[in-house]
Amino acid sequence: MTASLSRASEVALGGSRADAVRQTAARLFEAAGYTATTMNDIADAVGVLPGSLYHHFRSKEDIAVDLLTSLGHALDELSAAAAHRPETDAETSVRRLTADVVTLSFRHAAAVHLRAHEAPPTVSTDRFREAMRLQSPALERAWRQAVGSLATAGAAPSVDLGLLRFAFQHLSFYASSYYPSVTNPRTLANHICDVLLNGLALDCPDDQRLDRSAALKAATDAVAGSRRSGRAVPSGDREAIIAAARAEFARRGYEATTIRDVANAAGVRMGTLYRRIESKEALLTEILGSYGALFEQAFRAIVAEGSSAPESLDAVARVFVYMNRRYPEEGRIVRYGWSRRETTTGPLHDYYIATEQRFAELRKIMRRGFGSGQLRRVADPVETALHFRSLLWAPYHEHARTSEARAHGFLREALLRGVLSPR
Repeated sequence: MTASLSRASEVALGGSRADAVRQTAARLFEAAGYTATTMNDIADAVGVLPGSLYHHFRSKEDIAVDLLTSLGHALDELSAAAAHRPETDAETSVRRLTADVVTLSFRHAAAVHLRAHEAPPTVSTDRFREAMRLQSPALERAWRQAVGSLATAGAAPSVDLGLLRFAFQHLSFYASSYYPSVTNPRTLANHICDVLLNGLALDCPDDQRLDRSAALKAATDAVAGSRRSGRAVPSGDREAIIAAARAEFARRGYEATTIRDVANAAGVRMGTLYRRIESKEALLTEILGSYGALFEQAFRAIVAEGSSAPESLDAVARVFVYMNRRYPEEGRIVRYGWSRRETTTGPLHDYYIATEQRFAELRKIMRRGFGSGQLRRVADPVETALHFRSLLWAPYHEHARTSEARAHGFLREALLRGVLSPR
């Protein structure tokens, strides 16, 4: 009996050590990125020799596959629980499902961050690639049922329920990529629902007035200039290298992409690449330079007009819709490629600083709207601005090839007026 107890204790200790390795690796993947994390890093953080890790996981990839598999099981369990809940009113169903998925996103943040990119790292096995192709048809059905039920629960007929479902699905699943790790998931989910279901504008202008606003004209002029200039078709090695880097950074993430990945995608030799481009950092600097400059120009133009808070938010939404559709690769790079952005130098950090300056202007709009009684107080100005910006970042063009006009119309109806608010 003593021997049995001893063996049981060993198994339990082994299980707890494996859990410690898994949890520590998850934190490191989340903070520094999968590619930048080594088995030695994990061993140091756990407080064991590297060789001890191999009793539990053969490689860093095994840990990643384990995390992704756990995420898949959690999604299945969540979907099953949602399917067997007693029927309730539509708004409660949407709020509960949103809260469950946001909570899951933070609980499995490392796997969610891995899943944010459609391509696994260059050196990976079929197991890893399969784990990255995570699908949850049952959760998709749960979202369709919950959001679809709003149609008979007072949702405005003008609201695009397909895009509404996409907004809920995208932001709730990727919440841990958009928000700080200290965020309370249930509070966050409640705020997201408040914004989409009730809207931010207390007395939103009609479409004709919004279309005539000085802020929207400024936004439209800014994107029109970019549309006319367009993006040049690669005509030489240098342009081909930049185009390939843009695509690879978007697919794999900046940190996970090697300079050799870029050379292979561009179809050039490494020597040719280094004669045309100084470094991977220089590539990202060039890619984000014009992208960030256009955002900056549009924001400055909107703010300078001094339009009402709802009109200003509508114009900002127009800019995001255009940028997401026109520059989808840059959008993916900056949405999901921001690990260590606040504490390091480099292209992503520089872009982050510029983004924070634009975010400060958005907070000012929120404060002005709260002070004038034009905007609803979902949370304090900082949190409200963050929720608004996060919902604008959703790539609506990926849903059924949504046009700019359709996406902008949806954002007016949902973010400004609210899905369930009386018209």
